[in-house]
Amino acid sequence: MRLATGSAFVIAATALILVFATAGAPISLFNSYRLDDGLSNADLGLVSLGYFFSAATALIVFGRLSNVVGRKPMALAALLCAVASCCLLLNMQHILVLFAARALQGFACGIATGSIGAYVVDTSRGRPAWLVAAITSTSPMIGISSGAIVSGALVTWAPMPRMLIFILLIAILSLCLLLFLFSPESIKSRAGADGYVSALASLRPRLYFPAMRKWAFLTLACVVVATWSLGAFYQAFGPSIVAEQLGTNSPILAALAFSSVMILTPMGGYLTSGLTPRRAVLLGMLLYIGAALMILVSLDSGWLLAFLCASLLVGIAQGAATTACFNVLLAGLAVEQRAGLLSSVFVISYAGAVVPGLVACQAASSFSVFQICIGCVLLGVAAAIAATVSSFWLEAIPGCGRAAEVV
Repeated sequence: MRLATGSAFVIAATALILVFATAGAPISLFNSYRLDDGLSNADLGLVSLGYFFSAATALIVFGRLSNVVGRKPMALAALLCAVASCCLLLNMQHILVLFAARALQGFACGIATGSIGAYVVDTSRGRPAWLVAAITSTSPMIGISSGAIVSGALVTWAPMPRMLIFILLIAILSLCLLLFLFSPESIKSRAGADGYVSALASLRPRLYFPAMRKWAFLTLACVVVATWSLGAFYQAFGPSIVAEQLGTNSPILAALAFSSVMILTPMGGYLTSGLTPRRAVLLGMLLYIGAALMILVSLDSGWLLAFLCASLLVGIAQGAATTACFNVLLAGLAVEQRAGLLSSVFVISYAGAVVPGLVACQAASSFSVFQICIGCVLLGVAAAIAATVSSFWLEAIPGCGRAAEVV
């Protein structure tokens, strides 16, 4: 039995979001791990770095492998890594277990970005371009935030607070694995000796930069550095800053605070789908700058509601800018170039999280989380200004004078 291409598109989009939801699930438990298992803010920062580093490594090394072996085998590998991480977290009692689980989740997300993300584009014929771009660009934010919120709710109100979310994820991931087995392959794998040579060649670290769309790529790089550096701060220190600056240890509030910075990213892409890419980026980055500065003011004043609203606006801003850039980059791209491009984009994204995260991890022993937040916001504002400037050259790219309709 083979599923139709339309069904495969839905399954792939769901699986892509689900892999990132698995990565978001432990975040609501970070404060519990900190209080019950003796982990420090520096430990949590290190664990988050392990996740980002393994994701970036998977993107660089395995990002183009699905062009050779097929999308499905790589998608199954990503789902298996996610299942293995959940099995480890069922009995989390030591930082090494958490680090190993987060590293597996990083590999899962990195492999999924190139393979499942490309599979989404491969099976998207007839779908609106903004929808396809929104799925490929905002799946990490949708998945991680939804995973954190569901986990926070289960930790707050359900039995087995440190286990139930991972039991559910194992069951759902296993169902996705089964559905993928019956989905059609979207790219022809290479068999024989040539296939082995091509597979080995694809493992050589290499990033793909589309020369004709360099301004779109540069603009997107600035956008993701701005937004992912702040997102990395939320992932590592969200529960801590809610406890220290906003005065609550509630897991569900910590999950909502962390998720607020990314949960509305799809809305940003939808709201600006009728604008030209340049105007969408300009609007998104101006909104980002205002919202990021409001985050600092609300944390300094202890305003929880204002903090949540400002964080939600950051997500909308991110969705507007990234979806516009993805629209430009994906339009008319050859099948064999899609995985490489998506991998390259998200390598930049993870680098935008890893480098500030490394600095924040080192600073956590000497500075408060609010002081670290100031540094992340300043970096984000600088990158947003750079994205705004580079976006003026988007109009020079063929086909960028209007929003694309269909991929």
